[in-house]
Amino acid sequence: MPTVSTKLAIIIVSYRNFDDVNRCLKSLARSDWDHFEVFICENGGDGAYRRLLATLAGSGRTLQRMSDGADALDRPQKRLVSVGKCRFQNRANVVRVGLASENLGYGGGVNAWLEPLLGDPGWDAALVLNPDTEADSRSLSELIAKSAEGFGMVGGSLVFDATPDKIINYGLHWSRATGRVVAIGRNAPVGSAPSVEELDRIDAVSGACVLVTRAFVEEVGLMAEDYFLYMEDLDWGRRRGKHRIGFASKAIIRHIGGTTIGSAVAPEKRSHLSIYLSARNSILYSRRFAGWRWLCHFGVGLLFAARYMLRGSVSAARVAFVGLLDGAKGKTGRPDAMPGGQRLG
Repeated sequence: MPTVSTKLAIIIVSYRNFDDVNRCLKSLARSDWDHFEVFICENGGDGAYRRLLATLAGSGRTLQRMSDGADALDRPQKRLVSVGKCRFQNRANVVRVGLASENLGYGGGVNAWLEPLLGDPGWDAALVLNPDTEADSRSLSELIAKSAEGFGMVGGSLVFDATPDKIINYGLHWSRATGRVVAIGRNAPVGSAPSVEELDRIDAVSGACVLVTRAFVEEVGLMAEDYFLYMEDLDWGRRRGKHRIGFASKAIIRHIGGTTIGSAVAPEKRSHLSIYLSARNSILYSRRFAGWRWLCHFGVGLLFAARYMLRGSVSAARVAFVGLLDGAKGKTGRPDAMPGGQRLG
């Protein structure tokens, strides 16, 4: 069980959002928690990896490069073809920046570091953070303190960057009736905590900021990778077994949201990739956990797809419909192309 000396492994998955990662690291550099190391997976290719290192490390920057040591984590891993070892300019915490062998998606990017970490005894809990987040100075210690109360999966006060007085959610609930994801506590005032009834409804903590204990990872397993993006956090929570979900109200994390694929905008202006993956993965998840009910959830998905058309976005409606069909067909993984010609590099 985590204690006051808990060693935390912080995992960040990047896709060419260099400034986001830099801002996130700057917030971690102000943390009141000393026992942590950071592991970044860059999914955007060799050029992005080199640019990320150039953005992060050097004179006057957030990090400084270190000589590679004897630690096995300093060397290329199973799906990390290169690893750059750094440390913060103003503190000794190590930051490793890894180049993924290909675009592994969110779950794959997390697992690219989490899998080798399972063979390393030097950590007690892992914190998965979106690159477009900023953690308050007390966030790490508050999350760890809550996990020490016996919780295997812990979330904090994830707040809107533009309106930091409002909570995005306490956690996520998946409706067995409709197949839709419900944000529990959305727009609640910051500093509030879920009621007992609300906490009981939470199926998972948002993957934008979720702490899991080592025991959780060892017993539940790694993140699901076949969704590529979206629903892997709910899948992780769904499989949690005996591990309880906790909420640390004083751990405040600002989240911009959607900076990688354009999901943090009005529904009709979302990127086709975001629309497609949301539709496809909702059905994949339902097929996995709802039995025959996934057919009903497909019908609900059609209604949501129709909303795009009613709002004047025929192309978005078409993409959502194709996503639903691909989910029904069981298509998983990285979508190389979709209606409208959008590709994922």
